[in-house]
Amino acid sequence: MLAGVSQTSFTPSIRISQLIELEKFVAAPGGDDDVYPLVAKQLYRPADMPAQTLLAFEENSSFVYALGGPSSFIVGQRRTDASEAAPQLIRRVIILRPSIFVIDDEIVNAPSAFTGDWLIFTPIRPQIAGQSGRITTGDTEVVWKTLLPQNVTYHLSGPSDGELKGEPFNLEICPQGDATGTRFLTVFYVGSMDDRTSVQAELTHRQNQWNLSVATGREVVTLDLPPPGEGAGEVAIFDPKGKSLMDSRPLPSGVLPHDAEGRHLLELWDADYRAAHPPIWDIGHPADELQRVVASGQIHACRALDLCCGSGNDAIYLARQGFDVTAIDVAPTALRQAQEKARRAGVSVHWLLADVLAPPPLAPFDFLYDRGCYHVVRDQNLTAYLETLRLLSHPGTEFLLLASKRGDRPNEDGSTGVTEEELDFDFLSLFSVEWRRECRLESNRAGALGPPAWSVLMRRKAQP
Repeated sequence: MLAGVSQTSFTPSIRISQLIELEKFVAAPGGDDDVYPLVAKQLYRPADMPAQTLLAFEENSSFVYALGGPSSFIVGQRRTDASEAAPQLIRRVIILRPSIFVIDDEIVNAPSAFTGDWLIFTPIRPQIAGQSGRITTGDTEVVWKTLLPQNVTYHLSGPSDGELKGEPFNLEICPQGDATGTRFLTVFYVGSMDDRTSVQAELTHRQNQWNLSVATGREVVTLDLPPPGEGAGEVAIFDPKGKSLMDSRPLPSGVLPHDAEGRHLLELWDADYRAAHPPIWDIGHPADELQRVVASGQIHACRALDLCCGSGNDAIYLARQGFDVTAIDVAPTALRQAQEKARRAGVSVHWLLADVLAPPPLAPFDFLYDRGCYHVVRDQNLTAYLETLRLLSHPGTEFLLLASKRGDRPNEDGSTGVTEEELDFDFLSLFSVEWRRECRLESNRAGALGPPAWSVLMRRKAQP
């Protein structure tokens, strides 16, 4: 148990039975069931491990991603100095559908005297060869390889009177030599004996992060896996000949919608950015209204958050003006495009794949910016949106809102816009209005006027 600063050893673990049950669920036909509850129960709340909060989660047709740890942990935030906090377990799990499990455990805030091992609980005696193991139980084969630490020994014990949940064998993974015991990465294959899929896993180190390549006969998946405290990482998928099946894209920093309807909506949003032409709201340059407000000096360089940033035009503009920018969107393709734009522009933006209605824990910002998000999500979950604003602002935070004005017909993005009265009703309990004026949301359609809109600058009240 991670109980306090004096803790100098801790043994995270995984149970083979958990992986077998998850593989059967993930591989089941249909695909409409939500895997989130089972992942949370099996891998983050076992009886013999500290309970963890799921901090990031995504499920799609190619993979399931989960990251769990203490609720105070912030994905992408540098870890606290070990002298200031107790050791904590951060667990990253990537299920490459349907049968490959990447378990990446890191113990953060570990003191210099910290020692750590890792346990695999298995129902039968495993066959061990180097840093790899194998068991066959019934018609299921489980094969694994420890990739981090790079120098370990396996110690097997059991069966004993301490048999737990039918898994009496304990396989202890012990770092050797210069290997550290703070990060353990193991790749498991769980499948039918009839399948006999060949799986190759290779780990390399580049630019302060580990790069994992997992190859089967069907595809090659590459994963850039920095320590969770440094960022979420990226994933790409290729066919065996190197043709891209999924371009490199960020892994999530927050919990994305994960039921069937939520996954469908995520796919619709992302498909807009994979089309031959950008979506109508992606105008290819910073919004005129944002430039006008910044140029006037009403907003000065500070810590800023761009809600629903799309392909990053406005976030990159703010970064060029000296702002420390974090930008959130649910479309991984949009963020990949934003990353490339930022690279060409020579600026740094903290891009987060996350849902603005359920954001990851972040320190409050000095400036919030929303162009076109509020008037879309308002009908989905206004309460959650307002709670995001409350959590991510502090008294005095400035908030620039660009929102479609209610008209006679819906906008091309399907939204209906908002009235002046609705703006007051939604925001005046939390913010005071510095000014509100009419403008237009630009469109990328040649010669077309964008829809009528509101430009509202608000300031967070001291006592909402």
